Amino acid sequence: MNKYETIREIGRGGFGIVTEVRSQDGHSYARKTFQPATYIPTNAYERLRKRFRREVITQAELGGKEIMPVVDCDLDGDSPWFIMPLAEKTYEEQISEDRQTGSVNIDAVADIMNGLQYLHDLGYVHRDLNPKNVLFHEGHWKLSDLGAVLPPAGHTVTLTEGTVIYTEKYCAPEQRNDFHKARASADIYSFGCILHDIFGNQVRIPYSKQTADGPVGLIIEKCTEVNPARRPSIKKLREMLLDILVDIGGHCKVEDERSGQWLDRLRSIETWNEDDFGEFARFFAQLSIEERTSGHEDDWVYSLSTPFLTRVPAVALAHIVSRDDGLTAAIIEKYCDWAKSTAFLFPFADTVCARLSAIYDEGSPEAKAMAIVAMVRLGNSHNRWFVMREMLARCRADVLSPEIGKRISIEIKTEEAEAAFYRCITETKWDVSTLAPDLVKIYKKRHDRVGG
Repeated sequence: MNKYETIREIGRGGFGIVTEVRSQDGHSYARKTFQPATYIPTNAYERLRKRFRREVITQAELGGKEIMPVVDCDLDGDSPWFIMPLAEKTYEEQISEDRQTGSVNIDAVADIMNGLQYLHDLGYVHRDLNPKNVLFHEGHWKLSDLGAVLPPAGHTVTLTEGTVIYTEKYCAPEQRNDFHKARASADIYSFGCILHDIFGNQVRIPYSKQTADGPVGLIIEKCTEVNPARRPSIKKLREMLLDILVDIGGHCKVEDERSGQWLDRLRSIETWNEDDFGEFARFFAQLSIEERTSGHEDDWVYSLSTPFLTRVPAVALAHIVSRDDGLTAAIIEKYCDWAKSTAFLFPFADTVCARLSAIYDEGSPEAKAMAIVAMVRLGNSHNRWFVMREMLARCRADVLSPEIGKRISIEIKTEEAEAAFYRCITETKWDVSTLAPDLVKIYKKRHDRVGG
C-alpha cells in the first residue's frame, strides 16, 4: 500500500472502503480496501475476507470492456486491497443528468445490459446491481463491486451465512428471502429498478412490481415481476428495450408512408400468404442501403441509415428466413450487406446483431455464413465485444457441423474478412481451441502472418 498515496475517500460499502489514490508515477486510481462496517459482527470477518478475495480474483479475470479491470492487488496482508482505474463518473450521476435534460443515454443502457449478459453467459449473478456500481471508464459503462457475485453452479461456497449485503432499493423479493440462491432473474429485477430511476415518477416500494408512464413502463413491469420466472432474459430484454429507447429518442424514424405500412404488416407476418411475401420481396428489393437518416449528419459515426431496415423486428426476420426460398435468399443477402457496411450508433450495433443472430439461427448454411461475416464486420468496425462474442459463440466446434464451419471459413476468405475475424478473437481473448477446425486455421494463418 506504500506505493499509493491516499487522496480522498470515495465511498464505503458493507465490508470495504474505496479511496482515490495516486501512484508514484503520478497516476490516479481507485483503491478498495477490506474494512468491514462497524455493524458487522467480528465473527463474520473471516468469511467476508474470503468473499473479498473472491471478488478481486473474479473481477481480475473478467475485467475489460464490460467489467472494471483490476490493475494491482495485495490479498495476503492484514488489510487486503485492490486497485482499479479511477472512473470518470457513476451511473447514478448519469441518471441525474438524464432526468435534468429529459434525454436518455442509450449507450449506457446498452453497456449495462452487455455487462449483465457477459456475467450471465458465464453463469454468474451480480446480486448487487445498482447505479453506484456502474462506472464510466475509457468510453464504456462497466459493472463493478462484485463482492456479492454468485459463481456458476458447482463453484458456490457459502461464505456469508448470517451476513447478507445488498442494496434494498434494487433488491429482488426472492433475493431478500434467500440471498444465496438468487439467479440471473434477480439482476433483471435490479435493472428494472434502474429503469424506474430514469423513467419513474413515483416513490419506489422495495421488493414490489414497479412501473412508469409510456412504453418503457411495460418493460419495467416485466423486469420487476414478483415471480422471477416471469421476467425476461437479458437477451430478450435488450431487443425490446433498445428499440423502444431509439423510438423515444426520435432516432431513425420511418417517415415514408409505404415503409410505415410494411412495418405494421410485419407484426402479423405469421398470417401472410405467398402473394404477401412476393409483394414484400419487391418492396425490399427497391430499398437503398445508401439511404441516410436526417438529423445524424454530425454524429461521430456517419449516421444511422435506411430507416426501414433499422426497424425490421428480429422475429419477422426469423420468420422470413425460415421459408428458405429464393425470396428469402435475396432479402438475407441485402440485409447482411447493409449490416456489414453501415456505421451505427453503438447500441444500434447490438440490435442489428440480434437480427443477424436470428438470420443465423433460422437460416440455411448460406444464410449462416453471410450472417457470421456480417457480425465479424460489425463487431470489428464498431469495436463491440458483445457482437464479437455473439459471433464467436456460434462458431464453436461443439455447435457447428464441419460442413457449415467450412462454409463460413470460405465466406470469411471470400469477403477478405480474415483480419477482422482475427481481431474479434484477440480483442475478446476467446479460446481459439473451441472454434471449428477450419476457423482455427484462419486464426493460425493470420497469427503467423502478424508474428503474434
